[in-house]
Amino acid sequence: MSDTATSAYALNISIVLDTICPWCYVGKRRVEKAVALAKQKWPEFEATIDYMPFQLDSSMENGLDKREVYRKKFGDRAAAIHERVSIAGKEEGITFSFGGKMSNTLGSHRLIDYARLESSESQEKAVESLLHRYFELEQDIGDENVLLDAAQDAGLDRAKTKAYLDSDDGIDAVKQKIKHGQKLGITGVPFYIINDRYGISGAETPETFLEAFEKVINCQKEKNCQDSI
Repeated sequence: MSDTATSAYALNISIVLDTICPWCYVGKRRVEKAVALAKQKWPEFEATIDYMPFQLDSSMENGLDKREVYRKKFGDRAAAIHERVSIAGKEEGITFSFGGKMSNTLGSHRLIDYARLESSESQEKAVESLLHRYFELEQDIGDENVLLDAAQDAGLDRAKTKAYLDSDDGIDAVKQKIKHGQKLGITGVPFYIINDRYGISGAETPETFLEAFEKVINCQKEKNCQDSI
């Protein structure tokens, strides 16, 4: 197979998320399943995944009671919403727990960005650890010690990461990435950008993601790509 044909099977997937968004956790799992299905279907398939920041509430303070935040936002609908998310989570191997503290997510996004400087694998592990700690262990990802534990899970040096988080490094970069997403018209998460052109909104099923991958692959083969799928 020619290099041109092979390159048609190479996708860059940017996952836009906030670390306090439960559907972002579900969506992450579903994308991973879709990538595994794609590799079974097309041996040449390659996917590079990175993460872009989004803040559901950039003005949020730290250490808020999570259940109280949900009550104020969703009222009587909170229990039904949590049940729906929990059912979806179980299908993806996630055990959601909705207690604990909720904090501003800027620090967690800085950690994810910092991990990316090490490697895409470190970034992936940082994202996974943050989501697991927040949604399953009820840990406060606005707490620096929790961030540092997640950094260690990602293979990062704890002392160096602490020095980074204690500085102003990376703050402007994360905010610029958030603004970039807004300029692209992203108003909610999860959101997925394939090859910097194609957008998918919401935690779709693995099969839906696979269909989207196939559309992108086909248009790349035919060199007749549209701006959306």
